[in-house]
Amino acid sequence: MMSLIEYSKSIFLDGRLIESLSSVFGDRLRDIIEALRKPPSRYYVRVNTLKAFTDDVYEGLLSRGFEVYRDCLVRDTLYFRVRGPNKLPVASRVVVADKYASESVYQGADLYAPGVVRADGVSKGDEVLITTPYGEPVGWGIAVINGDEMIKHKYGLAVHVLKSVYEAPKIQDLKEYRDGLIFDQSLPAIITSIVLDPKPGEVIVDMCAAPGGKTTHIAQLTGNNALVLAFDNSNRRIDRLRREICRVNASCIRVFKADSRYLDIYYPWIKADRVLIDPPCSTIGVRPKLQDIKTYRDVKAIAEYQKQFVKVASKIVKNGGVIVYSTCTVTPEENELIIDYAVRNLNLKVDEQPIYIASRGLNIVENYNLLQRFYPDIHDTSGYFIARLVKKA
Repeated sequence: MMSLIEYSKSIFLDGRLIESLSSVFGDRLRDIIEALRKPPSRYYVRVNTLKAFTDDVYEGLLSRGFEVYRDCLVRDTLYFRVRGPNKLPVASRVVVADKYASESVYQGADLYAPGVVRADGVSKGDEVLITTPYGEPVGWGIAVINGDEMIKHKYGLAVHVLKSVYEAPKIQDLKEYRDGLIFDQSLPAIITSIVLDPKPGEVIVDMCAAPGGKTTHIAQLTGNNALVLAFDNSNRRIDRLRREICRVNASCIRVFKADSRYLDIYYPWIKADRVLIDPPCSTIGVRPKLQDIKTYRDVKAIAEYQKQFVKVASKIVKNGGVIVYSTCTVTPEENELIIDYAVRNLNLKVDEQPIYIASRGLNIVENYNLLQRFYPDIHDTSGYFIARLVKKA
């Protein structure tokens, strides 16, 4: 059996971070890390009820032979089964993919040129084995272009994947996706917007909006009858956000490029009924995680960064207004301790969430039982955290 340190090395967490996580989770941390290396067994999509009825989308997929299921707890949500692990065929040529591309190929996605790191000696039509930068095989397929073209090109298909370690449906190939009827999104991310509980007629701020899953869900939950102010600080991410907004017909969203840590200065007119904060985090809960490089120092620095978003949210939300804070990580420094900071310093209180389908928070802060945590080893989802706060009058 692998030791805890060996497990941690498999996804490149440093010893101090493992020590910190072990102090919270004990021997169970091994199960968490092992689960992180696999994708969840369910691949979720949210039906876009701005353009379609859930029953119609569900029946349409079934009629075309897809094995699709309705989630029994969360409305307008469907899921597909993820199959695997599979044994990959042997190939004489290797294509090395970057972290993000290799983790996508691991679940059955094709490999595109921007994700190729190396493709020595590969010719169009070759059978190739796709690996991570650290040599772990993730998929097998046919090269669509020569290896030098894979490195040179910044767009287009590089390898058509025929076999992957795990098999998830290629959602973006579906007609329902192209028509804007579905949005692929993890179950905890779907729950986050439901916890926000947006209402028609409200002003709602999404501080870190791209790529748009939660933003467009907010529009959907309000029937396009709210004013959703979506902020991001990256032109590339904003471009994608705008594409998704158009695809799903979320007409109530207004997009702004800005650093949300200064919204109270740049946009002093904002008085929000609700604010969603899904800030940059250590992403330790993201699955599958074949490789990562995270240190305890990284986590501490990110936590200080996250506090800046919460501080500004407390300024732009109305008295009695709601703030929802979420991350895709498992560290208490980025989760419970951020909420503790908010309660102690920002005139906020922890509020009960309208839906709980996972575990409650860690018993290291007051009102931990009002927080919600998703665990890879228990709930078969990404590692995820959700808190709902209310600004005191």
